[in-house]
Amino acid sequence: MSSHPLRQAARFLLGVPTDGINHTLGRMLALAQATPLCFVAVTGPDAGEAMSVLWRRGYDRVEAARRATCRAADEQSDVLLIVGCSTVPDARAAAASTMAMLRPGGALVIDAGAIIDQELRKTLCDDLRTLGLDVEPQAHLSAELLATRPSAKRAAA
Repeated sequence: MSSHPLRQAARFLLGVPTDGINHTLGRMLALAQATPLCFVAVTGPDAGEAMSVLWRRGYDRVEAARRATCRAADEQSDVLLIVGCSTVPDARAAAASTMAMLRPGGALVIDAGAIIDQELRKTLCDDLRTLGLDVEPQAHLSAELLATRPSAKRAAA
């Protein structure tokens, strides 16, 4: 997944597909039901590569999300993508620091393909629930984890 030049060279020499994150990003966008009209925030080690792919796919409303630090950034994104985190603590920290950017009802999708152990992915899903996000019970069985921010009406109830 990483865009490190040595890793790319090794993949090329070994004949491994060098599509980067194209396929993973495609699955993430499908899971979030994202269209080019959506406001998309991207964070994680592979955010730069993901943003480049999104722009090539016609997503013009894409921004880097490092940390939600101002009220103007709060609740503006329809989709938040976390790409390239290889550990549960990294993915959890990325979600915690940027989820304020996600609008109520918005989708957060984490590329958890590098987290091989299902129990670790289950822990990550539990952590997302602790942050106040809705996560399907069997989400940990997938390499891409979908969570949604509760709508304002439901959060107030």
